[in-house]
Amino acid sequence: MKSWLLIALAFLAGLSGMVVAANMNGVLAYLSYHLILPPPPMYSTVSAYINLGNLTPGMSGTAKATAYLYVNSSGYFKVKLHHEGLDDVFSNFTVVITIGNQTVTLNLHRDEYTVYLTPGNYTVSITVYYTVKPNPEGPPNVVNKPLITIKPVGEHEEEHEGNYTASNNQGNDDNQGSED
Repeated sequence: MKSWLLIALAFLAGLSGMVVAANMNGVLAYLSYHLILPPPPMYSTVSAYINLGNLTPGMSGTAKATAYLYVNSSGYFKVKLHHEGLDDVFSNFTVVITIGNQTVTLNLHRDEYTVYLTPGNYTVSITVYYTVKPNPEGPPNVVNKPLITIKPVGEHEEEHEGNYTASNNQGNDDNQGSED
């Protein structure tokens, strides 16, 4: 009977050793969390349509138009001039955009800018200054080509863009504004 008891004790010792060994190779800790991020800035636009009419070589002119921008939450927005093909037709193509009380100047060499906008309804004034090249090349007719776009800037872009009207965390009161 003693041998039977010794076998049972040895079996229990071996079993408890396996349990300890199994726990030594197991998970030491578990992690759980729920990350709550602020929503990206929401916005909508009513586009302006700019028609330069009939152009002739060497001609200069100015065109003005108005767009509307509705921003629901604060954030950085990238304003971009899509000038693909314009440098074949124009020797000068400069766009001055006023959003609230911020003014952005874009041209064939500087085609984007980042602005900080707070919630509000913005009247966007757009003025185009242009000079047609003496020997322009390109398509003879352009109809409703996207010229200027605006989109929220992501966190990664925001840190490396470097042309803000305000710091990364807050707006500059001199460069903000909305027209309600």
